[in-house]
Amino acid sequence: MNTSIARAGRRTTRTAGVAAAAVATVSLLAACASAEGGTSAGSASDDTTTASAEATEVQVIDQTNLLLTTAQETLEARGLEVQVADASGQGRAIDDPTQWVVVTQDPTSGSVERGTEVTLTVRMTTDPVG
Repeated sequence: MNTSIARAGRRTTRTAGVAAAAVATVSLLAACASAEGGTSAGSASDDTTTASAEATEVQVIDQTNLLLTTAQETLEARGLEVQVADASGQGRAIDDPTQWVVVTQDPTSGSVERGTEVTLTVRMTTDPVG
């Protein structure tokens, strides 16, 4: 008789433990779902606000002393228009942007409207520095 009482007690304890684990799991999942829902709604609102601000202004990053190809990609990725000028004044065609280095930039930095024109003055990598 003592054996059956002990077994019955274990079953009750084991069942209670499983039930408690199940309740904890369901509660945890419900909390996660609730948090995700709240976060998503908050993020959507925050993203909209951020997107609105980004739609009007972007940061210009100084690209001097970088290859033209890198400078163009960086600035265009920010929604800026890039114009290129030959520093020698000869008006040479810039066919391969990997062979040109940015000497000056206008504007060099700061916050500007998306779509603003940034002028990069470049020299060929083989031109003397000076």
